[in-house]
Amino acid sequence: MAQSMQESLAPDWEVELPLRRQASFNTKKPRATLVIHTEGAGEERRQLPLAVGKLLASKKKADELHPGSRAELLYMVGELAKSCASARVERLVNRRDYSSTEIRQKLQMDGYAPSVVDACVERACEIGLVSDRRYADVFIRSKIAAGWGMARIERELSRRGIDVQEVAGWPYEYLDPEDEFLRALEVAGRKSVRGDRAHQKLVRFLCSRGFSLGVAIRAAHEALSSQEPDELVGF
Repeated sequence: MAQSMQESLAPDWEVELPLRRQASFNTKKPRATLVIHTEGAGEERRQLPLAVGKLLASKKKADELHPGSRAELLYMVGELAKSCASARVERLVNRRDYSSTEIRQKLQMDGYAPSVVDACVERACEIGLVSDRRYADVFIRSKIAAGWGMARIERELSRRGIDVQEVAGWPYEYLDPEDEFLRALEVAGRKSVRGDRAHQKLVRFLCSRGFSLGVAIRAAHEALSSQEPDELVGF
């Protein structure tokens, strides 16, 4: 009964925004705080994403919000959060493409509630603003051009929430696995090394690019064997 009465009472509320100095020394993203005062319930404090807090504060200053109850105030805050989250996604993808997992992580770091994050990511995928298939296709092609091996491509896609085995056409529409040695040899040929440990250095470099140890050893050996002594300068 008491909870029902609290929900129906018009709340007194304010938004606290972090000071610039406080935000700069905080390793986490700064948050705004919604402070709600309701008769008989005391003070309630809720953290909000900074963008939501700023928008809420500006609307209060402009006298645009007049919630009749705590529940109505929280509903308004939720709607503003959805709007801010959607705008955040649009700004992100206008700069570059992201996987759905990356977008989800960005919103979570901003402090959006799980329900807001889920709804926003789902909507962005539905309208094609975010597409894991498109992201994976561009990522794979760019990394092949950059000289990455299959293992690193698969590993880095997995870190971004994409199982490469679910990418249509992988790997044969992008490369021939049988040509992995030739690709490693081409990458190795662009690296000049010197010294007694030149072979080890080149093998480590090729492995870091995502080529298997066996392929890296073979490619490093052949690349170094084909170099003239005066070519072995600077790693």
